[in-house]
Amino acid sequence: MRIAYFTDTFTPELNGVTNTLSRLRSYLERKGIHYAFFAPDYNRKAPRENSREGREFFQEPGKPGGGGVHRFRGIKISLSPESCLAFPPARDIFARCDSFKPDLVHVITELGIGYRGLSYAHSRGLPLVMSYHTDYCQYLPFFHLDFIRPLVEKYLAWFYHSAHKILAPSRHTLEQLVSRQYRNLGIWSRGIDTDKFNPRHRSRGWRKSLGIDDKFVFLYVGRLSPEKGLDMLIHAGLEIEKRFPGKSAFVFTGGGPCEALIRRENSPHMILTGFKTGGELSQIYASADCFAFPSPAETFGNAPLEAMASGLPVAAIASGGVLEFLSHGHNALLSAPGDQGAFTANLLAVMAGAGLRRRLAENGRVLARGRTWDRIFDDLLRVYASLAGDSGLTYRDAS
Repeated sequence: MRIAYFTDTFTPELNGVTNTLSRLRSYLERKGIHYAFFAPDYNRKAPRENSREGREFFQEPGKPGGGGVHRFRGIKISLSPESCLAFPPARDIFARCDSFKPDLVHVITELGIGYRGLSYAHSRGLPLVMSYHTDYCQYLPFFHLDFIRPLVEKYLAWFYHSAHKILAPSRHTLEQLVSRQYRNLGIWSRGIDTDKFNPRHRSRGWRKSLGIDDKFVFLYVGRLSPEKGLDMLIHAGLEIEKRFPGKSAFVFTGGGPCEALIRRENSPHMILTGFKTGGELSQIYASADCFAFPSPAETFGNAPLEAMASGLPVAAIASGGVLEFLSHGHNALLSAPGDQGAFTANLLAVMAGAGLRRRLAENGRVLARGRTWDRIFDDLLRVYASLAGDSGLTYRDAS
């Protein structure tokens, strides 16, 4: 089977979607499945070619059996400076996809490159899978853009209506799509690497390097953006420091527009690390004492799962896709969206209760160990095979 993926976000950009796609790419290579990713170009210094329309692109070769990554130059956008939005000419992207000869198209996102994938699948009569990763309408109020909600809803309904299968990351998100009358729905969940995210990566040296070895460390990992509910976490941090001076530290790992808000507090117990990856990220997770996740609008929520695998108790919001795996009193403490008092109280309860921390952390580790990436991707291949079979195609596991 030959699969073409169209995505408006890819490495080196850091988010839950790019993490999933990196894992998927490695899985496909191990299985010997031919793939081609069509994605934005984040590196303007890379050698590139010119298309007949004067646009620039380049190709990263894949391993044997893979089709590589086709990159297209785009533009930066102010709402998400680390992103790159590309609108490649149809002639360029169609020619490169025709050369690859896919059996199936999987559209990951809904913007410029995703739209080209939709158009390509229609023009060639190919099976079309789409992923629903982001509930844009929930984010609009945080950026004072709620007035365009009807337009966004209309566009998304049109974009998804012709998919042979729409894959949601959680049961919660699937039910939302059902209520909006989306059809041909299924679930493509998320996994976790329990070797990468593991308590054994805990480092006293890392804590000492930040001057927090003697403090109770609350950690947040993710985009530092208003829709993540960071105002609640900042408020909780200030309240806890006021009640227990010098006893806690709040570490924010990631980047985004809320960095300036955190810096303005000028509080030494609030620490910004910037984006981290690889072994350093593993160390940060395992070296904290509690994962604080105030986001009310996740379609899944990779970060809390990474924290659980790393042995951390979790305090989060009882809303969105995190309810797929977080259970109040079992592996997390949950509070209602917008309930600042309850969220702060949960952080204090975790800070004060060693027995509670152990119970939440142990139950979280058990759940994380059962969510392997291979199992998640095996399920995805079964979706592909069912659609390819409908088109007279076959799938053979090459492993």
